[in-house]
Amino acid sequence: MIADVKKELDSVKNKKEFLKQKLEEEKDAETRVEIRRLLVQEIKKDALVKLDINEPGEYNITYDSMSEGLEPIYFWLLDFMRGTAPTGLGLEVKKLDEAFEASVSSGYYGEMGSRASIMEDRAMKIMGTVNTVIRSIINLMYDLKEFRIRIDSYDDLKSDNAQKREIAEISLRGVWMDQVDIKHGRGSINGLAQQLQFVTLRDAFFRMKSVDQIDNLDLNSRVKVILKRKFQEYNEWRKYSGDELRKRYNIEKAYLKSQVESLKLYTKWARPYLIAAQKLRMREFNSPDIVNTFNNMQMEISLFGKKEVKPESVFEKYKKIKFKNKYYSCLEVEFKFRTVPQSLRTAAGSQYVHAGTTDMFFRGYMFTDEELKIIEDQEAYEGLELVEELTNNSLKEIYADMDLYLQDQPSEQKKKKEEKKKKEIVSIWNVFGGFKEVTNKLKEVFRYIGPTKTKDSFEVDQVKSSAKKAALETVLRAYDIYKKGHGMIAW
Repeated sequence: MIADVKKELDSVKNKKEFLKQKLEEEKDAETRVEIRRLLVQEIKKDALVKLDINEPGEYNITYDSMSEGLEPIYFWLLDFMRGTAPTGLGLEVKKLDEAFEASVSSGYYGEMGSRASIMEDRAMKIMGTVNTVIRSIINLMYDLKEFRIRIDSYDDLKSDNAQKREIAEISLRGVWMDQVDIKHGRGSINGLAQQLQFVTLRDAFFRMKSVDQIDNLDLNSRVKVILKRKFQEYNEWRKYSGDELRKRYNIEKAYLKSQVESLKLYTKWARPYLIAAQKLRMREFNSPDIVNTFNNMQMEISLFGKKEVKPESVFEKYKKIKFKNKYYSCLEVEFKFRTVPQSLRTAAGSQYVHAGTTDMFFRGYMFTDEELKIIEDQEAYEGLELVEELTNNSLKEIYADMDLYLQDQPSEQKKKKEEKKKKEIVSIWNVFGGFKEVTNKLKEVFRYIGPTKTKDSFEVDQVKSSAKKAALETVLRAYDIYKKGHGMIAW
């Protein structure tokens, strides 16, 4: 549970590593979402740049305008962040987070709830078909597994190994007795042995190797006649059943392929509806700004821009050094809207215009590429863990088995060629194995050419310092130009 993770987190020194480990260990989708959210918070907390007075590099603008919509504010900053200089910041921009909560009595709550229900109903109908196809695939895989075992016995009959041939023959005779001969009821070998006291019949059937050998067995004439008839029937069955089994195997394998393609298609159809339903789901902020009897809502959106600080831009000689990580100066603009949605009727249907109080927070960060990967993936995983489990992760377990039957099985001759080829490769490797030692020596020699700089090196500190300085300049510029561009007091 996430409560236990938070409790443990308070007593841990390296919180980021602790949360990464928990994220790998946790299986529950909802808990993983919360752990990832905590991890992103810790990463941002450490990466937030500071001013010269040791205060966080964060600026805030708050204003209230019931006559101006929220969309112009959002899109002005989006265009400015990704616009090229001198009219923009030239950043690579992504939307990291988006969440909303509406009061339960508002029209917006009902509208979004209805849309989410429609998406969920459509998704569940398709997922019902997906479940049917999965059950069909599982049954086909079970049949193919049984067929594969039987086919291996037929292949072993042609093996050069005498023991393999004997085991395969015994196995096929057992199959014939249990599945073919048993249909004769009391006239089957098992029926005769159990009900009519032909106790030697079963053992004799397994021991004899040919019809000619039957006359030499120490058995009465009645048993010999039955054995000859049964052995003749078995030989006819073995002659044709192998080919028929391979045909059936290939037919079901082809059907499995079609079912797998159907499964992929239905899954693709279901994903957009599941994702839409998850995105329309509201997040509980537990904020006093939301009052159940009011017609209002709250939104939170984050825009995130980044720009790589290349080592050669700090010092030209750093171009020859290989750094372990890449370093980025980043700007995050977080919007917190408290709005009163106003419904407008158009030809396309109901649309909502948002106006109210806007809080904008400008923050500067310095991140490594590894930290950015975790942060940028948050939006991809936020609220979509369940979708992944329903449409992708739940199928991974059976995909491994499906690949076994979707690929062509190697014949006995092909297996022998592959084994021979492996032996030749091993032989060649033994001859030229000395190259490995030479390679290791060369690695030792070239280890000092273009060294990789770790996080503790002086050069890395210089690049980090430059990235932090660039982040501070970016956040201040965004804050200052927005105010000037909207007629606010600036200095």
